[in-house]
Amino acid sequence: MNLKKFNKKSTHDTSFLKFFLWYIFSALFFNSFIPGSKIRVVILKLFGCRIGKNIIIKPHVKIKYPWKLIIGDNCWIGEEVWIDNISRVTVGSNTCISQGVYICAGSHDFYDKEFRLLIEDIEIGSSCWIAAKSLIGPGVKIEDGSFIKFGSKVLKN
Repeated sequence: MNLKKFNKKSTHDTSFLKFFLWYIFSALFFNSFIPGSKIRVVILKLFGCRIGKNIIIKPHVKIKYPWKLIIGDNCWIGEEVWIDNISRVTVGSNTCISQGVYICAGSHDFYDKEFRLLIEDIEIGSSCWIAAKSLIGPGVKIEDGSFIKFGSKVLKN
């Protein structure tokens, strides 16, 4: 494995200013103790997130790139959820993502000499419940009405 050849630019498809502003707003309003979902929803929209109505976003949520995130109506995102969306992540309506869930849309090919970045979209259907401390991996599609139990690792459809 040769990390010298790893190219960070492969995940960036927007301007430095947008990244910079997002990291400031993210630190102040998302990954913080400040209560209230309305300000978080407004900020997500300003940064390009397509987000529905009646959304609850609890404190200490981390979202990598809001411009690659789609959230339907009537959703709940619990404390300390990390949406590591270097690729598009879609969350259907009436879905609950409980505390401490990690959603990761990318990984690296450990066996590749170039340590190639593997990026795949994630789709979480409508009327789903992703229980606390679960892990959702790249390329996963969770069907409508699914329940992912506490502490699960979902790496395949």
